[in-house]
Amino acid sequence: MSEYNLTGFHSTLGYLKAQASPQVQAQAAAGVIERLIPDKARLFHVTVDPKLGPVGKHTFKVLKEDGQITVNIVGTSGVAAVWGFHHYLKYYCFCHVSWDSDQLAVPEDLPPVNITVVSADRFHYYQNVCTTSYSFVWWDWPRWRREIDWMALNGINLALAFTGQEAIWQRVYSKLNLTQEDISEHFSGPAFLAWLRMGNIRAFGGPLPDSWHTQSLALQHRILQHMRNLGIIPVLPAFAGHVPRAFKRLYPDTPMTLMVDWNNFSDEYCCPYLLEPTSPLFRTVGSMFISELIAEFGTDHIYSCDTFNEMTPHNSSATYLSQVSSNIFLAITDVDPSAV
Repeated sequence: MSEYNLTGFHSTLGYLKAQASPQVQAQAAAGVIERLIPDKARLFHVTVDPKLGPVGKHTFKVLKEDGQITVNIVGTSGVAAVWGFHHYLKYYCFCHVSWDSDQLAVPEDLPPVNITVVSADRFHYYQNVCTTSYSFVWWDWPRWRREIDWMALNGINLALAFTGQEAIWQRVYSKLNLTQEDISEHFSGPAFLAWLRMGNIRAFGGPLPDSWHTQSLALQHRILQHMRNLGIIPVLPAFAGHVPRAFKRLYPDTPMTLMVDWNNFSDEYCCPYLLEPTSPLFRTVGSMFISELIAEFGTDHIYSCDTFNEMTPHNSSATYLSQVSSNIFLAITDVDPSAV
């Protein structure tokens, strides 16, 4: 990479990278191998060397010469090393690892190999915001660990991490003078949280008990630790602009718009408010959420939110939509200036 491109990379996205030490990442990568093939894990030696490949490109090298017993894997991150391990399993040992089942008939004599692979892209992104309710909502820690292991096996280094955010919103809403009744009338049940977060519904299947907040916070901490140890960058949630109906009573002078009915839900379960993006309260709420979120979980500086999921904005002008986007971003960068 030229000096010009190297400088450009570091001044833009260079800081978005694994924060765990190479030793921690190597240990986490070895743990994935141990869980997948415990009887043969000792035959694989993992090293993490961030300088192995081109700057900003995930790279792995897998080497086993004739007569050697051990397969040596070097990766620029824990993810890259596990990706290299999976590449070897798939293309040299003819094994298969999937979401649901595995074929792990690893040969007794491990085949020789000498390959180096460089990723075509800086980020390999995974997940859809709705999948948190389609699939993830009832997962316990062993199932989540299996999924994160699968991410690493497939070279994924950027993934959504949305678990536990309602516990953060509970704190923020309380600080904004909402009562527990106000909050309970807003939160949906666990299976519908994806659409609550995007302003499509409210209250449906709810409320959320305190036990849900407690266990989801604990689960998110484990999810984030495992992702970060492997070198996966978690994408955290941000404020999209939707607020409980109680905001209209508590902040009557703040402009806000009732969201349109989504999929014919009755008024009891539809239509939270959307704060006017230019109002000071919009930025205040967004910044409060990010502050609480980072205080609880830390940050890797990448965030995601969705204001108009399958919804028609009440104002479709480019000016208004730009105001929504820019104020979402400003609410984040007020707290995290390095945010993306």
